[in-house]
Amino acid sequence: MNPRWVTLALAAGAVSALYQKVSEHADRRRFPAPGRFVFVRGRRLHVRAEGQGGPTVVILPGMTDNGLGWANVRKGLVPGRRVWQYDRSGLGWSEAPPWWEWRGASALADELHEVLEASGEPGPYLLVGHSMGGEIARFYAARHRDRVAGMVLVDAPSERATWMVEEFGWRAGPVKHWRNALTYALTPCGLVRARLRLAILRGQEPALLRQTRRRLPAELVELGLALELTSGQRRAEVLEDLGRAGVVRALEAERTHFGDMPLTVISRAPHPARDSYYGDYFANRPADVAERQNRVWGRIQSDLASLSDDSTLIVAERAAHNVQVDEPELIVKAVTDMCAKLRVDDGEHAGGGRK
Repeated sequence: MNPRWVTLALAAGAVSALYQKVSEHADRRRFPAPGRFVFVRGRRLHVRAEGQGGPTVVILPGMTDNGLGWANVRKGLVPGRRVWQYDRSGLGWSEAPPWWEWRGASALADELHEVLEASGEPGPYLLVGHSMGGEIARFYAARHRDRVAGMVLVDAPSERATWMVEEFGWRAGPVKHWRNALTYALTPCGLVRARLRLAILRGQEPALLRQTRRRLPAELVELGLALELTSGQRRAEVLEDLGRAGVVRALEAERTHFGDMPLTVISRAPHPARDSYYGDYFANRPADVAERQNRVWGRIQSDLASLSDDSTLIVAERAAHNVQVDEPELIVKAVTDMCAKLRVDDGEHAGGGRK
C-alpha cells in the first residue's frame, strides 16, 4: 500500500475524531439532560421519571432507540401516571459501555434491574416494551415476577422468530443485524456528522434528517439529530446489533407463562399507512410477500398473547413497526385501561398497584 495513502487515511481519521469530540461537547452544552444520573457498573446512566400514580409505567424502547420517539406517549400519560424511563448505555445521555460488554436482551434485563434499584424507583411496575424492549420486559418479568404488575408488548419479536426463518429462509434471521453492526463499526462518526451538516447547509434534506422529522415532534428534531450523532449511539448500535445472536435460544430457555398477570400485545397494522414511520417499506412489499409476512407475524403476536391467562391482543389500524410514533394514543389507552383494571382487581384506590 502506498505510504502516502496510509498517511492521508490516518490524518482523515484524526480530523474526524477531533471534529466528533468538539461537536459532541458543544451538543452536550446545548442540550443538557432533562433527568438525573445514577451510577451502574461504573458509568453514569440517565434516568427520567415524572408524574404520579402507580403502578409505575416503565418504558423500554426498542433496539438502539434513544427514547425520544416516546414523547407523545409520555405526554398522554403524565401527570396522571408515574412514567419512568432510562437511556440504555450509550444511548441518549448515558455513558457508553465498553466494547467487550455483551448487550443482548437478557443482559439488558439485568441492567434494567440494576438501574431501577439504583434509582430507588419503587414497584410494582407496568412494563411497556417495544420491539427488543418487549424481550427485555419478558426477561425482567420472568426473573422478578413479584415486582411486575402487568406488561404491554408493542410489536415485539419472540422466540417464534424461527417461524419467519422457516417461511423466508436464513436471510430472515440475525444476519441483517451482523451486517448492520459491521457497517456501523466501519463508518467514522465525525464523517457522518460532517456530511450531514454540509448537506443541510446546501439546503438538502439527507435521509437522517428526513427520518428524524418523521419520527419526532418538531421541537425535538435538533435534539434528536444531536443524540443520533454521538459516538455512544454508534457503539450502542454495534453492540445491540451483535447482541441479537442467541436471543431466540435465550427466550426459549426462559419462556414463562405469567398466569393471571395482565398482558396486552399490540401488533402493527397488516397494511400500515404509507405516511406512517417506515410505512413506505411495508407498502412497497409484493402482495404475496406481504400476505406471508402478515400471516407469520400474526401467529407470533398471538403466541405472545398466550403467555398470560389475562391477555388482550390489539392490532393497529395504520401504524407500522413504531406504533409509539404512528399511533401513540393506542399505547396510552392500553396502559390507562390496564391501570384501571389493576385498581379494580386489587380493590385499591388510584395510586395503588398489584403487589
